[in-house]
Amino acid sequence: MPKAPEQCLTCYGAGETVTEAGPTLCPDCFGAGKQLSHSTKLEWRLREIERAHRHSGRETEAEVMWLVHELRHSREALVRILALCQDADDANATAREVKYCANEALGIYDPT
Repeated sequence: MPKAPEQCLTCYGAGETVTEAGPTLCPDCFGAGKQLSHSTKLEWRLREIERAHRHSGRETEAEVMWLVHELRHSREALVRILALCQDADDANATAREVKYCANEALGIYDPT
């Protein structure tokens, strides 16, 4: 039986936190009230970085946008590698090790 997602420890499942300016979306679960996967949090943070730097006129805008693109591209490659390793024979030690390393970088599956 799959483990139920735990409630967010920042907002205690409410999806919002209280600030001096009033209630705002929880910065850790983005209003979901539960802990999000590593991949989801990473993608949402990348989008925030993109939004903050796109058309900002900053000297580093192009470098940040390139870095975000490269990170996404690398993660997509690791997902493909992980999928190929999962299709490999269980007796293949190299595939097992590569699968473990790719998952460690991606954080898709709980290693325990």
